[in-house]
Amino acid sequence: MKLFQRILSNLSFFIAAMLLFLLFFQNKVVLPAVLQTVGRMHPLLLHLPIGLFVLVFILWLFKKNIEENSFEKIFLLLLHVVAFTALLTALMGFFLSKEGGYEETILNRHKLLGVLAAILAFILLLVYKYAPASKKIFSIILFPATAVLLAGSHFGSNLTRGVGYVWQPVFGNKEKPAEAITDSSALFTAAILPVLKTKCFSCHNETKAKGKLVMTSVEKLLAGGKGGPIWKAGDALNSHIIQNINLPEDDKKHMPPQGKPQLTTEEAQLLFTWIQSGADIKKQLREYEQTDSLKIMAMNFVSSSATESIEKEYPFAAASASVIEKLNDPFCVVFPVSQKSPALQANFFIREKYNPKKLDELLKVKEQLVILNLDNMPVADAELVTISKFSNLEKIVLNNSNITNKGLAELLKLKNLQTLSIAGTKINKDAAGVFNQFENLKEVFIWNTEIKASESLQLKMGNKKIVFNTGYIPDEKEMLVLTPPTIKNETFILTPAEKIEMKHQVPGVVIRYTTDGTVPDSTTATLYKEPVSISGYTMIKARAVKEGWLSSPVAEFLFFTKGIQPQKAELLTEPNKRHQGDAAILIDGKKGTAENFNDIAWLGFREQPFAALFYFDKPQSISSVSISYNKDVPSYLMPPTEVEVWGGNEKNKLRLLKKIMPPQATKEEQNTVKIEAVKLNFAPSSFSYYKVVAKNIKKLPAWHPGKGDSGWFFIDELFFNE
Repeated sequence: MKLFQRILSNLSFFIAAMLLFLLFFQNKVVLPAVLQTVGRMHPLLLHLPIGLFVLVFILWLFKKNIEENSFEKIFLLLLHVVAFTALLTALMGFFLSKEGGYEETILNRHKLLGVLAAILAFILLLVYKYAPASKKIFSIILFPATAVLLAGSHFGSNLTRGVGYVWQPVFGNKEKPAEAITDSSALFTAAILPVLKTKCFSCHNETKAKGKLVMTSVEKLLAGGKGGPIWKAGDALNSHIIQNINLPEDDKKHMPPQGKPQLTTEEAQLLFTWIQSGADIKKQLREYEQTDSLKIMAMNFVSSSATESIEKEYPFAAASASVIEKLNDPFCVVFPVSQKSPALQANFFIREKYNPKKLDELLKVKEQLVILNLDNMPVADAELVTISKFSNLEKIVLNNSNITNKGLAELLKLKNLQTLSIAGTKINKDAAGVFNQFENLKEVFIWNTEIKASESLQLKMGNKKIVFNTGYIPDEKEMLVLTPPTIKNETFILTPAEKIEMKHQVPGVVIRYTTDGTVPDSTTATLYKEPVSISGYTMIKARAVKEGWLSSPVAEFLFFTKGIQPQKAELLTEPNKRHQGDAAILIDGKKGTAENFNDIAWLGFREQPFAALFYFDKPQSISSVSISYNKDVPSYLMPPTEVEVWGGNEKNKLRLLKKIMPPQATKEEQNTVKIEAVKLNFAPSSFSYYKVVAKNIKKLPAWHPGKGDSGWFFIDELFFNE
């Protein structure tokens, strides 16, 4: 026992000397990573010396009630342990303080009082051990040492729990009560702020500001941290908060840090959508359309009681679920406008499949239908007679339809109509008299109609209770930029007989395109005249051109042909546990999206390369394999460094058919987020088994924020073609 006490005593002296030295030269101290790890054990150990110190205090007060010889032995051992653990905890605390991110004044008080309490614990040991007769001196030191310990602990709790945490039950919570959520509340306050509060505030507050970022006040949140603002309004992919959320959980820059409660997929998607939509912290819930995807997502995060106060109450009962289900088909979708509302919305799709009889079917829910979206449908005046029977309609979208002024008068029967969108129709200035007769109409969208700019001004003057949205009216001399061409195909995975169809909304536009990956020239590239046939993986690049207009930006479309379908797929290596799935998703014909690599369509590999075996029930002649992968450079998702295809009629006896090293991402692509593919062509081979191997990058380049770390390889589909 004496040897043990001697060791503790010598270690305590050594640590005390080191502590005083480090404290004196603290501004010049730079810690290696291993000591940073030691520092993070401070919260784990600190409760031991505090508890033992309190025990020392209690034993000293009641020492007369304990047999003297037993007291001496127990008390002396306890003092050795208290001194050693207190000094060791203080040393760990000093290491932890060098990481920064804490409120400086409180941190300095906690650090100085903690070191002083540890030194006093060591002095108590020395006094008791070497001057046993000086009981009065021991008592004189013990009482202030206990006070110093309690004061230091108080400031420590302020650092981790916030100022006033200990006395909060006595004096009450000084925080402002949570704002009651109503339709006048900002969406940020109702949905975004609660997510930040539960997942971010513990590390980014007034007393513990990791990365010099304080998120507990709007002003400081917008100011950002040492890396600047944490989001770029309208550009979620290049916002620090989204980039850090999307990093692998074991990455040191991932937020929240590993071990802390992580954001759910829904929370991450909400933040992404809010930032992408402009990150407006003031826009109220009632200012969003009921069909706005951001509002729909946000409402899922608002408490049920708050939701009830926001949702509009309707006097009618909900339609039965079975009726709604029967009304849904591939070309018309009927759904509630919000979770608990009886009100319904109907959206029509695909102009060529529009059938006026569907409106008659919807009369089964004519009482519940409040939003009718017939955007780009060939609706004629005759159908407006049926539409006028939906007595509770509040919003109708008839953009690019065939309606006229005559038919518009039918809608006067809709007493609750507030929003009418008739952009791209033949409505003209003579409709002014009709607009005057609507009882509750508040907003009309009339761009691209036959109403001229000067006539729209007269409309606004004559109908001041209605807001007429005319859109952008260009100067006739202004050269406008065309929008890029779009694709008619509903999927990017085609059968061998399918062709690629392109289109543009502006009359007179011609489309020029390439299929070899080069940028199409506006005058010499292939002119699109008819649907394009492809073989295997093909990148279509296209731009729109028209005289008197500036040619459009280049649009890229990645297509695959289904090719030969394997009977089975088997993973030979394990994906990362956060991005794993069954091998069957590699051949199910379902593509993932570049922006959401958490989609189940993706498999992610980082710790080991991707390797999978594909089975055919009989030998198949294959001459190429195409691999679709996600290139999300900010999130460490990179092209494969090496890809191999093996083949054979016995799965354990395969030979190498092709090996390539795809081009890697460059510094100019550091913000790139898109789906890419690699195609391996080889001599036609007829085998029952094919193995594909793709290796992820092991060290990210020097220009990448994660330089030196391993990159990811994310794959969603493989295609085998003759």
